Amino acid sequence: MLLALALCAGSMLATNVNGQSPVQASPADSFVDSIGVGTHLTYTNTLYYTNWQQVFADLQTLGIRHVRDGYFDPNWGPPYTTEHQQLAQAGIRTDYVVPYDSTVTPKNIEQLAATDRDMELLEGPNECDLAGACGDGVTGSLNNMIAFMPVIQAAAAALNVPVIGPAFAAYEPYSWVGNIASIMTYNNLHVYFGGRNPGSSGWGAPDAQGNPYGTFQFWLDESKLDAPGLPAQITETGYLTFPGNPTPYTVPMNVEAQYILRTYFLAYLHGIGRTYLYELLEDPNSPGFGLIDGNMNPRPAYYAIQNLIANLADPGPGFTPGQLPYSVTGGDSTLDQLLLQKRDGSFWLILWLEQSGYDEVNLVNTPVAPQEVTLTLGGNYFTPNVGAFDDSGNLNWTSTQTTNQAIPLTISDHPTIVKVLQM
Repeated sequence: MLLALALCAGSMLATNVNGQSPVQASPADSFVDSIGVGTHLTYTNTLYYTNWQQVFADLQTLGIRHVRDGYFDPNWGPPYTTEHQQLAQAGIRTDYVVPYDSTVTPKNIEQLAATDRDMELLEGPNECDLAGACGDGVTGSLNNMIAFMPVIQAAAAALNVPVIGPAFAAYEPYSWVGNIASIMTYNNLHVYFGGRNPGSSGWGAPDAQGNPYGTFQFWLDESKLDAPGLPAQITETGYLTFPGNPTPYTVPMNVEAQYILRTYFLAYLHGIGRTYLYELLEDPNSPGFGLIDGNMNPRPAYYAIQNLIANLADPGPGFTPGQLPYSVTGGDSTLDQLLLQKRDGSFWLILWLEQSGYDEVNLVNTPVAPQEVTLTLGGNYFTPNVGAFDDSGNLNWTSTQTTNQAIPLTISDHPTIVKVLQM
């Protein structure tokens, strides 16, 4: 079952331990399970098609468990069915986006699920608010989209898989279509930041709740218009990067790596059950996107995600995480934090400064000044190791060589992970 609501690590409880307020942790593996990435396995003009074995190897090395890909006719057979069977065997599951097609039936979708064996979610047609995407004109496309959703619902019911609602390219359709919560299990958001940091304060007019366009809360407000009360997933987010040829509203690769990590953190803290990055490979259909470039070279963001997952993954049966008594003092309002716990009892505190590190209009670096903070632990806890991400996506660990409960830390816009153990 997908995580519907992440626990906010910053919320304090009433009881103090040695002067420190206990903070509720979230399961480390539930955060790892919220990480997804988009793929295009049926695009024959891409490396997904021409170099699948390397793509598959890179997916496994990345450690990702969830991909978002397109529905296809099950009669197409190999290589597509074989590739999805490989994903299933590797423990990688797929959200299938079903395009508007009046010839598709629930039985077709059920046949694909039985053949591929990796289907975990069904998603409504993609961005039908774009003229012609699902018919003639925006209004006609949206009407066709709604009329087609029962096909997906019927297949989902037969397969016992959840339905992700249709995504929109703009925000206006969330109010245009009315309340369509009955046709989905999860609402669907496409959240892009236009080269800005993911915790940006926004850059457009505020919504009715006063949240500016471009912020996480703005998009969550929109999701309540067409599906009030339902949790949301982000099925597309990401950054454009053109090494050697920057253009406005794109970012360098080293900035992209930090922004992508922080996008996953912030989405989780906002209760987003899963966030799919757009996308795994740079391809001719979407130049500038991709954790791996057009020559199959992983970018820093790839290594950052790989190292994040490798350190936080904790598969196993569900468990109830505990609370850690701690405080962080010395940082300003841009200091963000996420507290996780593994089944072995270890806590993993992630800290970062949610500031812009790049001027996306003038294309110049805007270095973020690090801040000196003090992590104070209550109870019988200590910090053996601290890790910090660098520009290349590496997670560099250092020993604190101390059992002191007041630990000085230097925090920047590059996330820091603090491991905390009980003595």
